[in-house]
Amino acid sequence: MLQAIRDRMTGVVAFVILGFIAIPFVFFGLESYTTTVPRDAVARVGDLEISQVDFQREFAQYRARLRDEQGDAYNELAVNRPETRREFLDSMIDRRLLIHHAQQMGMAVSPATLAEVIRNIPAFQVNGQFNADIYRQRLLANGETVASFERQVASDILVQMLPNGVTGSSIVTSADIDRWLTAQMETRDIAWLAVDSRPWRDEVVIGDDDIEAFYRDNTARFMRPERIALEYIELQTEPMVADQAIPEDQLRERYEAVKSRFMTPERRRAAHILFAIGPDQDAEQAREQAEQAAARLAAGESFAALAEELSDDPVSAANGGDLGWIEPDVMMPEFEQALYELDETAVSAPVQTDFGWHLIQLTELEAPRGQSFEEARDEIAAEVREERADDLYVELSDRLVDMVYADPTGLAAIAEDLGLELQSAGPFSRFGAPGVLADPQVLEAAFSELVLVERQASELIEVGRNHAVVVHVTEHQPSEPRPLDDVREEIVNQLTAERARDRAREIAEAWLAELRAGDVDLEALAEREQLEVQTAAATRRSFELGGQVLEALFRLPVPADGESNWDVLGRGDQWLLVRLDQVRPGDPAAADAAQRQSARQQIRFARAQGEFEGLLEWLRANTEIEVAAERL
Repeated sequence: MLQAIRDRMTGVVAFVILGFIAIPFVFFGLESYTTTVPRDAVARVGDLEISQVDFQREFAQYRARLRDEQGDAYNELAVNRPETRREFLDSMIDRRLLIHHAQQMGMAVSPATLAEVIRNIPAFQVNGQFNADIYRQRLLANGETVASFERQVASDILVQMLPNGVTGSSIVTSADIDRWLTAQMETRDIAWLAVDSRPWRDEVVIGDDDIEAFYRDNTARFMRPERIALEYIELQTEPMVADQAIPEDQLRERYEAVKSRFMTPERRRAAHILFAIGPDQDAEQAREQAEQAAARLAAGESFAALAEELSDDPVSAANGGDLGWIEPDVMMPEFEQALYELDETAVSAPVQTDFGWHLIQLTELEAPRGQSFEEARDEIAAEVREERADDLYVELSDRLVDMVYADPTGLAAIAEDLGLELQSAGPFSRFGAPGVLADPQVLEAAFSELVLVERQASELIEVGRNHAVVVHVTEHQPSEPRPLDDVREEIVNQLTAERARDRAREIAEAWLAELRAGDVDLEALAEREQLEVQTAAATRRSFELGGQVLEALFRLPVPADGESNWDVLGRGDQWLLVRLDQVRPGDPAAADAAQRQSARQQIRFARAQGEFEGLLEWLRANTEIEVAAERL
């Protein structure tokens, strides 16, 4: 294989590759000597680093979320633009600044809060109930450990808590609310005539010269995207092994070897009383309080009542200290060790963790449960087939790579030799690729210099587990303007609408000049032009007027007593000749309690947003931040 690679590194291919290698040195070589960002990182935030691995992982998760949310509207090319990747890096920097600041402020997430959040994540539930097996399996499938995931969730909670910590002391006075309501409840008395542009379209004449000039000046709007046709081999080994028979004795042997995996661990339901360590209480004070509470329990007081009275964990305290069901590796080691040493209903001695001192009560115990061979058979068979698919993929993909490097000029012989189907598709553009060819990695390869210009087969492109594609372009249609005859009707329709709208505006402005000169009033003008005067007491919620009209209307100056203000405002295919007669300030006294509460929340939100942005700006200004943008 290596020799084949060397053989291909000749001529134009080698020149292009060396050119791409040289470019980063030309533009970024000096920077590599001056930056203090570590070589394997994309940014340094104070003493923290954002590694390239972290960036790629979090950016991939972000793209996956967008793909799920946007469906067919998702545009991988737009999301992968350099400016988008830099914006995402900035958000990662902000997040780390906020987490570090929250930790410096002494903010922390209690074990109960963390457990409650995780238990309520639907992905870890079965029939609405948290399932520890599903929890561990899902994390394992995503390459995460329980500890790393819980650190991530705790960080998320901290970031969500911080705005409340920053803005919770913000005070909104009654005067603030009155001023807000005075503006928001303002009413503007208006009258208007609507001048519709559509009747004028029949009078618009668009000549060939107009069409050709518009086409010439706006050719970029009528470009047909670059398109390709290609042949490709898709290697996907799961379907190849799906119908393979597996001997029953092999399945039973596997079951016996991994039988412990099909046992669910013992679960324990616990309650606790937390005496937190923080700015107002050190570890020794918290320990003394825990010992005093233990003495009260020994004297016969109720654990639930003491938890409600004393616990610094507000979530569990409201439920008598109950933490729900707990399984191994969910809570902190010291907490779990103490819990799993207790007999049912017993209470531990004071236990110290990073969060403080705890008194722990075991309230209920559920013994381990297991699956029989018959219950586990399908899962074991699936694992065996998955292993067979893995092995077959390694074998076929290695052979495929070797054969492509040996002869990159076509795929027909390779497909026949490997017993794989040679498929074809196209012509299609970057924005309309079918099936697996729409994968961003496949598109990038298909439109690359090597594949598109030199017409050589691509490297093996892995698009999923045991799933890869090799493509070879057979036809290329460069981007070019659509013929004028194909877009003539579009141009005529657009020019007609624009000129009719211009004509309607000219008429509205001519009428406005008459009104301002005092030659006629609005009612007489309406009668003369056979139009209807419409009136309204417009508020900021009069959305039927249209967003643009409403925004412009509330920017008009307040008219002097006995006078009116005029303007011509656009709304779709119409122009509104508007007369503003009176502005009536809102009456805060007329607002009910719900309206005042809503005003308070909106004011607080606006202030919170400003303060939070100010905090981020301050953190950025007072933290040494360095970015290696070229590594994104």
